Amino acid sequence: MPDAPLFFAIAAPDEVRSLAGRLQDEARRSLGPARFAALEGLHITLAFLGPADAAEVPALLGLAGRVAGPSRGFTLRTAGTGGFPRPARTRILWLAFEPQPSLASLAERLRAALTAARVPFDGKPFLPHLTLARFREPVDLGRAAFPALQPVVFRAGAISLFQSVQEPQGMRYRLLGSAPLG
Repeated sequence: MPDAPLFFAIAAPDEVRSLAGRLQDEARRSLGPARFAALEGLHITLAFLGPADAAEVPALLGLAGRVAGPSRGFTLRTAGTGGFPRPARTRILWLAFEPQPSLASLAERLRAALTAARVPFDGKPFLPHLTLARFREPVDLGRAAFPALQPVVFRAGAISLFQSVQEPQGMRYRLLGSAPLG
């Protein structure tokens, strides 16, 4: 059996998970069947590493610490919903964040450190979001009456390393360790 995939992320706090739950409730009502992300595992992925050996975890956490140490914590603010590949034919529903240069810089520095350490990762462009649901068939987000919710503002304070674990009820994310910012 291959090793479970690992990824670096910023974990979503309780207030964001609460907002996400309300958005998922509306998606269930108006968009139909989907695989909904477990609220306790919501996160903003900084770099997806793929399968890795457990012996690599200490070195990966050390790398995260070297990136996080000189970085200061910063504020993030939610900014509505979106869909991949596009709103009219959404397969993945997500919660967006307002642009935050400190977040983009952190992801860039983490990815540069991974490259320098020759740690492979998915090089897709960084787009900060929380995945809320995955639809088997494309849906039109225009059918959803997402409630007008106050944006949630929170402080990002750590880079966390997670492991993806497939369970019968869906994907779960196990925290392996964190490196505090600043």
